[in-house]
Amino acid sequence: MDTERYDRSIRFFGKEGQERLAAARVAIVGVGGLGMHVVQQLALFSVGQLVLIEPDELDRSNFNRYPGVHYDDPVPGTLKNEAAARMVKLINPQIDVIQITEPLASKAAFDSVIASGYVFGCLDEDGPRLILNELCSAYSKPYIDLASDILPGSPPTYGGRVCVDWDGHGCVACYGEIDVTEAQAGLMNPKARTDRNTIYGVPRDLLDEAGPSVVSINGVVASLAVTEFMLLVTGVREKPKRLITYYGNLACVTVRTEEPASDCYYCTYVRGKGDAADVQRYLKANGP
Repeated sequence: MDTERYDRSIRFFGKEGQERLAAARVAIVGVGGLGMHVVQQLALFSVGQLVLIEPDELDRSNFNRYPGVHYDDPVPGTLKNEAAARMVKLINPQIDVIQITEPLASKAAFDSVIASGYVFGCLDEDGPRLILNELCSAYSKPYIDLASDILPGSPPTYGGRVCVDWDGHGCVACYGEIDVTEAQAGLMNPKARTDRNTIYGVPRDLLDEAGPSVVSINGVVASLAVTEFMLLVTGVREKPKRLITYYGNLACVTVRTEEPASDCYYCTYVRGKGDAADVQRYLKANGP
């Protein structure tokens, strides 16, 4: 271990803490505005293995907030995973980087999540978020879910939240942090989703429209999540702060202290069931 390099970190969580980080295998599902910040910070902590799960390429609108992107990266033609992996190697070439350039609902992504020790979810849609929550619950994976949002208005509301399901007591579902209707729509296969959009008259030019997003808000949310991960892995803190909400417009952070729902399907009935939970049904549903 390069003790000089890690000196300032070791002063906080000790040499054993740094060794725990170096031994960790972490999957980041969604390497976008939030995910890039998470990847960057985990690389600076020298987490031993990073599994990057992201199917999409960069577009020009990403260049205002992705820390791993270079001004001359070709668009189209540059995978987000490629930019993230390059950033990691520039920080620490000894980190093992695995790139999964397939969507979450794929065998490669499922297998990689199951094989990881810890999981970050940096997803935009509640459908994939619900799948990842169930997958991590079934295989008892510590799961940190991130979200940021900007709601236009006068003045606008902006911020984000971090939900930490470290031990099966409190997830994004039982804390009510998932829009079930949106999640169900997102889990439809492509044909069913197209049919639904036609029935409900969703304009085609709005289907892929993204909301506002800025680098600093994403960076705050990512930092809250990675800090929680670091504290728990190194042993500085034993119990997680389960739901952390950042109110950017109010310049404050709150922590939810009340217990989540006691009858949560994912925490109570799915947790630890492994293959018996049949989370793989999502692979069949999203197949051809």
